[in-house]
Amino acid sequence: MEPSWKAVKTVKVEAKPTGYWNLVIDYIPGSRLLRFALLTKDAQGQPVPTFWNPAAGMQAGADGTNFTTAKSGLLSGGACYGALIGKIGGSSADIPDASQPTTPYGSKRVFAVGSRCVISLGASDGGPLFLTMNDNPEGFLNHSGALHVQIEEYGT
Repeated sequence: MEPSWKAVKTVKVEAKPTGYWNLVIDYIPGSRLLRFALLTKDAQGQPVPTFWNPAAGMQAGADGTNFTTAKSGLLSGGACYGALIGKIGGSSADIPDASQPTTPYGSKRVFAVGSRCVISLGASDGGPLFLTMNDNPEGFLNHSGALHVQIEEYGT
């Protein structure tokens, strides 16, 4: 049975946020499903960009690019370079802790969003919701553009 999704928010995710992560929701409670979808049109039905730029002369969609870069330096090793990624918990300044290879973000949850994603939140998984482009911290100076994303929920 298909869940009955409820719209939470439509957001513009800047490729070059203040810090490394765009705060999109101050607090999202646990015990629910979250669904993310890349939008191709705004609320007025006008086309919006579906690509952003991780570097000058380079485009990437929400699913990233096949440009080869060391995954060890990216904010998320679980997503392609340039992909849309999300994080629950922490702050806009979080970067992975290289000294913790198995849990580089501690208790924060980092996940690939891409152009479409559904994640399940356990009862204790609530926190602020952040979205950003997957890149190494030094690469953020070169970013430009934005993606528009719809966030929906199903749960309590």
